[in-house]
Amino acid sequence: MGKSSSKKQASMIFVTKTPLESSQQTALRTHPISDTKVQNTTTVVYPQMYKGHFDKLILSNYDIQKRCKEMAIYIHNTYPHNEPLVLMCTLKGSAPFFSMLCNELSLVGHPYMIEFYRAQSYEGLSSSQHVKMDASQLPKSIQGRHLLIVEDIIDTGLTMQKLMEAVETKNPKSCKACSMLVKRLEQESGNTTNQVSFEQELIGFSIPDKFVVGFGLDYNQMYRDLRDIWILNETGIKYGGFEK
Repeated sequence: MGKSSSKKQASMIFVTKTPLESSQQTALRTHPISDTKVQNTTTVVYPQMYKGHFDKLILSNYDIQKRCKEMAIYIHNTYPHNEPLVLMCTLKGSAPFFSMLCNELSLVGHPYMIEFYRAQSYEGLSSSQHVKMDASQLPKSIQGRHLLIVEDIIDTGLTMQKLMEAVETKNPKSCKACSMLVKRLEQESGNTTNQVSFEQELIGFSIPDKFVVGFGLDYNQMYRDLRDIWILNETGIKYGGFEK
């Protein structure tokens, strides 16, 4: 018969962490970096090969799902029910959040269409000033319809700004950004680094200016598979990702 399972090398590691509690109970949830203890804990799981790569758990999958439900209700109460809302996922990082948001919209019975678009501005750890975009590849379905561009994270906002400018040439009925995360960036040379205005109800969480991975967010294509969102530490950075 087969070998005893106790002799097999574990393929996953289970860790119990204390999720960080929101410091403000508002639509825009701010998440500080702290060791504040809360009563409830959450059990998270990640591949064994990632052991030692993270500093802190920022957001659990439960946190994200709960917020998605709230955002879906807001969207349902904001947009018409007699026409489809176009949800455009920016690949690759937004895919898990996009899927969860779509599911929550289905549960409240809101009509929508799904589209995908790929624009890239990250190189390694930093947001590049060179946004790769092909406006000719934008879907035709956005013309004359309400559009939500679904992002994983808004950093400097340059990518979203360029994308919204391109989208406007397709004459949508409206166009707004919907993002799982937005970074709280300090002002540089007197100018705010976040270049996109957004509705607080369409932003999941506001996080500190740290490099985070998981739930679609990657470092050189690594860590997208995590269910939760973590701060990457020096060990993870030195590993170099899957595309070194």
